Amino acid sequence: MDEYEKLRLLLDLAKSLGLAVRPGPSSDGAGGGSLVRLRGQEILFLDNRSSVTDRLAVTAQALSGRPELEEMYLSPEIRELLEASGQG
Repeated sequence: MDEYEKLRLLLDLAKSLGLAVRPGPSSDGAGGGSLVRLRGQEILFLDNRSSVTDRLAVTAQALSGRPELEEMYLSPEIRELLEASGQG
């Protein structure tokens, strides 16, 4: 599975968990994007000018550690990515 496919799967997962995903620069100036809470809703802003690697890292970090993922089936590759992201 390449990085683009992983990113697509993580974005689908984020949306299924109720996160809004929008294009936009990172709020902290770091590459990739950022997760913010605005008026009670979580919004994942992804900078489309950033590399897919950076966007994948931001998305994985935004999803890692969420308790609702414990009961969901995720491919081993995606679960490993989320677990590794949560350790950083």
